[in-house]
Order: sequence, then structure tokens, then C-alpha cells
Amino acid sequence: MIGSRPFHHFSADDDATWRALYQRQYADVMRHSTRWYHEGFEQIGLTADRVPDFAAMNEAFKRINGWQLVSTDVQYTNGQDWFEALARREFLITEYIRDRADLDYTPLPDIFHDAFGHLPFMAIPRYADFIQRFALHAVDYTQQQRHSLGNLWWYTVEFGLIREDGELKALGAGLMSSYAEMQRVFNGEVEIVPFTLDAFEIYEQSPHEYHDTLFVVDSWEQIEQAVEQWTEAHPIPMY
Repeated sequence: MIGSRPFHHFSADDDATWRALYQRQYADVMRHSTRWYHEGFEQIGLTADRVPDFAAMNEAFKRINGWQLVSTDVQYTNGQDWFEALARREFLITEYIRDRADLDYTPLPDIFHDAFGHLPFMAIPRYADFIQRFALHAVDYTQQQRHSLGNLWWYTVEFGLIREDGELKALGAGLMSSYAEMQRVFNGEVEIVPFTLDAFEIYEQSPHEYHDTLFVVDSWEQIEQAVEQWTEAHPIPMY
């Protein structure tokens, strides 16, 4: 585990920002998100009134699936540190919450993105196990070598969509935490195309602009298989 850094104490102003984000996003997320998100959300007990108590939530995650939440003062953790932490079953929790001017979207993954976007999914053991396997693969490659694997992460874990009982549902944590991105998808302003592994060799992600194209999978198994297929197609370089 990365040190023993205590969790950041968020201020009353931070709690007010959290409330504003939660209240404007909750209804849309509950309407459009996959059932796994609903199940995890209920388990971890997020509320509208304040930033979560991460010390208490950390104890809950240790009981649920053996993961730990780890505080970090880094606003944008580099890919290597991020994946190394996930490989150890540690989820990094930032001390940053977006400015009121950025309620619709922030390019930096803040505490609302971490907690409201990712953590409900991380309470689902199969999902959390997949995240660790993904990270264990990722750390075998340099950042340059795993570029298209990073794109796969971006367009599934962060901004993925899934067909569930014939309906389009949000799967990515970035959609859960971004009011504007969620609105754009379900208002028909984003091109939705079938998921293909080959696409991530050429697509370029950008955290600084809204998406014009996103991918939809038919099942969670499709994502699990895609990671294994990617590693088969990209043998670890031998030096």
C-alpha cells in the first residue's frame, strides 16, 4: 500500500460542490446507467449531503472485495502509478474537487469522478477483479507500448456504453460523473458505434473536449475478452 496517508478533510464549500454535482446528476444516472452501477451504488451508500467518509468506505471495500482506498494529493496520477496501484487492489482517491465553474465537466479526475463515477462499479467483485487483471497486463508494457490498451480503457471503463435488455445504458465512470457528457449521449448528439478492438489502434482519446463518437458493447464478457485478445495481439517485448 502507498504509505499511510490519512484521507483529506473536505470543507463545507467542498460539500456544497458535491451536493450541487450529486443533485444535478443523480436522476439521469439512475435512469441511464447499467444495473451494476445501481447495485454498487446501493452497497456503498453515497449520499447527496456531503463528500463521502473515505475512511469508513475503505473499511467497507476491504470487507466487500479486499480492495483498499488510498489517499493521494496528485490531481492526475500518471498511467504507470495508476495501474501499479490497481494491480495491488488499491484505488487512489484524490483530494481535489472541481470548481463550481466546471460542474458540467472537468478534464481532471476529481473526487466526484472517483466516488460517484468509479466506486459503485468497484463494489462489484467481478468488475473489480477485471480492473486488477487489466492493470496487471498494463504494467507489463511501457506507456508507449500500451497506447491502444489505454484507448480500450478510455472507451470502456471511462466512457463505455452497453446494451442491457435491449436498451442503451451508460457503463463508463466518466459518463456517470459528467452531466454534459451524459446529456450529449442520451440526447443523440454523439455517434454510437459498435465496439471493435481494432478501432483503438487508431482512435485518439482527449480529456479536454466532449466526445463525438463512443462505443457500445453487447455484454461485459465482450470487454473481458477484448483485453485478453489485445495482449495476444501485442506480445510483451523481449529485451
